[in-house]
Amino acid sequence: MKISTICASAAIIVAILAIPVSVEAAGATIRGRFSYDGIANCQQPAIRNFPIHAEGTASLSTDRQASIDMTSSTGGRSRLKATLGGKPVEAPGGSTGLKVIGSHTLRAVRDYPNNVAIVTMTIRGSSCAMTLDNRLKPGKKVYTFVSDSGGVSYCARPQITRTECVSF
Repeated sequence: MKISTICASAAIIVAILAIPVSVEAAGATIRGRFSYDGIANCQQPAIRNFPIHAEGTASLSTDRQASIDMTSSTGGRSRLKATLGGKPVEAPGGSTGLKVIGSHTLRAVRDYPNNVAIVTMTIRGSSCAMTLDNRLKPGKKVYTFVSDSGGVSYCARPQITRTECVSF
């Protein structure tokens, strides 16, 4: 199984969170641009220091519809559409949810068998901050990532080395 299955879901979550949630901007749609880099080390498949890179754009309209266009070193090009505040949707090996946390903050949560990936983005005016956090579930010792085809990778905690987001 390719390492691309490890981080494709995480890259989509990051893309979802690149959506500015403040509707103070003029117009019916607001947009964000994001990128991040990281490193993955996995026991199965055995791979060390695999470079991860993702970048893209996202938009959020006042009717709570969101869309994401993203390119990543792990998953290629993808497009995702979502409705904010909706129930988590099924994803391979778990679910994915998107929530508005405050007037300027959006959070995406990807639930995997052994861990949860949480991405939080806050945008105020032209200022943007993004965090990525991977947490093990109680009693678990290794991170699992499930591909769209159902393959499972067993990895150490992914290391995010850089995040960037801007509103435009």
